[in-house]
Amino acid sequence: MLKYSMHLNIVLLEASLELVPKEIVNHPAVIKNAKRRDKKPEETLLDISLHYHAMKSLENSHKRGRPDILHQALLVILNDPVIKGDLFIHTIQSKIIKVNPNMRPPKNYLRFMGLMEQLLKYGRIPINGDESLMEVTNLTLEEIAARYNLILLSEKGEKINPEELCKLDEKWILGIGTFPHGDFSEKILSLAKKIYSISEFQLETQQVLCRIFSACNSILGWP
Repeated sequence: MLKYSMHLNIVLLEASLELVPKEIVNHPAVIKNAKRRDKKPEETLLDISLHYHAMKSLENSHKRGRPDILHQALLVILNDPVIKGDLFIHTIQSKIIKVNPNMRPPKNYLRFMGLMEQLLKYGRIPINGDESLMEVTNLTLEEIAARYNLILLSEKGEKINPEELCKLDEKWILGIGTFPHGDFSEKILSLAKKIYSISEFQLETQQVLCRIFSACNSILGWP
């Protein structure tokens, strides 16, 4: 008889999720987008497709302004019916967001954008109610790395078959980069117990997740 569920803890690292920073809040591109959406500029999500010229002056701009990467990652993780576990988002600004495994993210990116703006403004979604679907916590990445054993996935790591990651117990957590370019910060690298690679090629975030989730579903017999 097959086991029709599997536990897999994940932290999405350095996710490009932030509101427009104060350094560029008065840039014409930022103001134009905010006015079109009837929002305050500082309450809109930083997105390179909307704020490309404004972002040129930002520190670490190559890692910022891509909330669509997080959107795609959450769709893969939260829509799988059998692979479940603790899920955290670590943002480029070092905020830790706890995600309820019962959450179903909107498939439409514009709706997702509005939801993330609400989350970053109020600290949780929904704003009211006993059970939150996503919540900005007071946790630090160091505390998560102390609670679990952190495995980073990087093309520079030791080559491993993704099926091996499906066999991890609940003491481990997979750290997956959720930014467009560059490598993990030295701080994150120092927290890792192990660094693995599941491909000879540099994969995008959703490709990494699809490989792992496919491997885990294969072990379960494709229920």
